[in-house]
Amino acid sequence: MRVVAQQKQQFGFLILLTGMLFATAQMLASASTERTLMYVIGTIAAVLAFLNEELAIHFLIIAMLLSPEVDVGKTSGASLGRSVTLRVDDLVLLVICLTWFLKSVLYKEIGLLKHTPLNGAMYLYSFAALFSTMLGMLSGNVDPKTGTLFVLKYIEYFLIFWMVVNTAREEAQIRRFLLVAIVVALIVTVIAIAQIPQGVRVSAPFEGERGEPNTFGGYLLFMMTILAAFVLVDNSYRWPAAILFSLLFTAFIYTLSRASYLGFIAVAFVLPVLTRRYMLLIAVLILSLVIVMYAEVVLPTAVYERISFTFNQQAQSSQVKVLGTRVDTSTSARLLYMQAAIDAFFEKPIFGWGVTGWHFLDSQYFRSLSETGLFGFSTLVFLLFRIIQVALRSFHLMKDKDPFNVALVTGFVAGTVGLMVHAIGSNTFIIVRIMEPFWLVCALVYLLPIVTAPETEQHA
Repeated sequence: MRVVAQQKQQFGFLILLTGMLFATAQMLASASTERTLMYVIGTIAAVLAFLNEELAIHFLIIAMLLSPEVDVGKTSGASLGRSVTLRVDDLVLLVICLTWFLKSVLYKEIGLLKHTPLNGAMYLYSFAALFSTMLGMLSGNVDPKTGTLFVLKYIEYFLIFWMVVNTAREEAQIRRFLLVAIVVALIVTVIAIAQIPQGVRVSAPFEGERGEPNTFGGYLLFMMTILAAFVLVDNSYRWPAAILFSLLFTAFIYTLSRASYLGFIAVAFVLPVLTRRYMLLIAVLILSLVIVMYAEVVLPTAVYERISFTFNQQAQSSQVKVLGTRVDTSTSARLLYMQAAIDAFFEKPIFGWGVTGWHFLDSQYFRSLSETGLFGFSTLVFLLFRIIQVALRSFHLMKDKDPFNVALVTGFVAGTVGLMVHAIGSNTFIIVRIMEPFWLVCALVYLLPIVTAPETEQHA
């Protein structure tokens, strides 16, 4: 039987390699340098995925924050005619998925999608986005090309979860995946810190000319929270985690992302509660009061100016008032779009306008309401509820076990809460830079009780 399996693997690999070489030869004849690079990387990913799934996932983790992007054309509709960009990690995800599908055909014992408590919520969320967008196409609100592309980008992150769940079978693998993710975070943080002397809002590499500080802030918030949990829970990794946290925090504050700051405030209160560090919670409360009273002295100048600008910008006609206080034009525009999104929701309350069928809006919840209506918004809430539920189950099962595992689960729970707050002012749960690491860690947290259970329980 083993000989037959090896022959199947060799035959399948030969088919894959032949197809990839033929496709690559055809593409290289007329492709640009950027696209040639993507073809080469895609070929490497396919070979790795066929021969060793763990190496393929390591490759994907590195690509999450360190991958260039290629302009593939223009969109219409809600994207406001901006260029469509594909990242290397988009390609790697697709290639690995297709390769696994080929393996599942050759080896029927390999399952592409394992059953997990999150599958149902993922299917509902995906169906809601797809169905609303199809209705939007039929009514003429959604451009088919744009809508299809964005729906795929809404749900592609689930593939990461299923790949990791399908691959990791040992606790050591979970630690290796997390280690690679932290090394990548360190690399992009060093690059971001190098941007600070330039006086710009720092962002991740390969973000284009303008960068995306708000996105980078959400990513750093999530990774910082995991490191903070290790500082509070695991004595073995306390000091390395503290040093890494300090580096990430330095880059984080210079993103000048107000949505990220709000998420950090949530984490600062949730994490001490989860770790039962009530004295730390009191310290957070005191520090919060000090910052409010003496912000100009305590905070870095750039951070203070960014926050104070929200309320102290020179009066303009486009500004709106919140609780009697005038806010800056950027915040005003966002609030006005939120109000408009509510109006759009009431026009199409059940299924919405379809993904990209309404105006661009940088707020996950209001965007979900306008694009997918009450149906889609409910599936988003249900998905977040199930994520928290699964994470808390792992938290309960891990609380008396290895501090490393406890720290990882604790950091994920607090980090998820932080991202939920971040999503008020950002499209957090559809942003590639944030969601790829998020779903990676989500899979690790789900797997921890399984891979650490006694062997008799794993086979029960």
